[in-house]
Amino acid sequence: MKFFTYILFFIFIYGCAAQEVNTIKYKFRTEDIVKKECKIAVEQKKRSRRNDVTSKNFITHYTKAFNANNKVKRACDPYR
Repeated sequence: MKFFTYILFFIFIYGCAAQEVNTIKYKFRTEDIVKKECKIAVEQKKRSRRNDVTSKNFITHYTKAFNANNKVKRACDPYR
């Protein structure tokens, strides 16, 4: 039981530790590339939304929408 407690404790400490964050815009990608990828991701999201209107399963529909939103956020993020 002690071992399990130590593992949980170290996972908690590691999760709360400060993570390195990029603070420089367009460090890894140029502004043009970010705009192109953002536009492509938004268009893909529009197309996938039209195709998934007939989805009967709520959880499947929700996860697809969640993943599409994350894809757009990542594509439009200049710090990535």
